[in-house]
Amino acid sequence: MKRLLAMLALALMIWGLSFAPAKAAIPDDVQKLLDTKKCPVCILNEADLSNTDLSGANLKIAVLTRANLAGADLDKANLMLSEMEGANLSGAHLVGAQMNGANLPSANLSGADLSNVEMTQANLTDADLTDTNLSGAVMLSVTLGSANLRGANLKGANLRGVNRSMVLFCNTTMPDGAIENRDC
Repeated sequence: MKRLLAMLALALMIWGLSFAPAKAAIPDDVQKLLDTKKCPVCILNEADLSNTDLSGANLKIAVLTRANLAGADLDKANLMLSEMEGANLSGAHLVGAQMNGANLPSANLSGADLSNVEMTQANLTDADLTDTNLSGAVMLSVTLGSANLRGANLKGANLRGVNRSMVLFCNTTMPDGAIENRDC
């Protein structure tokens, strides 16, 4: 019963956050993340975490709207159910990261390394994935909308249940190794 109540409280908190206006990062949350690499359910909106070593960090259900994570090391980080709308993850390393259920609409992931990432049911609507390495990624039922996958490497990725009709492909390596040039 306690577990059910805890899950209900967490669901209500997440639901409330989805309607709250985005606020700037909470300084104590930023410091906690930098000190411990553990900051689940933290508010890190617009935080500048560029080029930071966050490998293995726990950012589950964290709010990183418009955060700057360019060049950050997030290898094997837990970003499950995180809110990263408009975040800058260009050139970031997310090898083996857990991103199931993450929300990344309009995020910049250009040149990022997301090889072997798990992002089942993530939202990447209109994300910039130009030149991104997604080899071996598990992307079951991911929402892409008109995401830009020009120059991306999807070799060995699992895209089951993904609608690719509006995605931009040019010099894109598909899961089977074929090159897709539909939108060049």
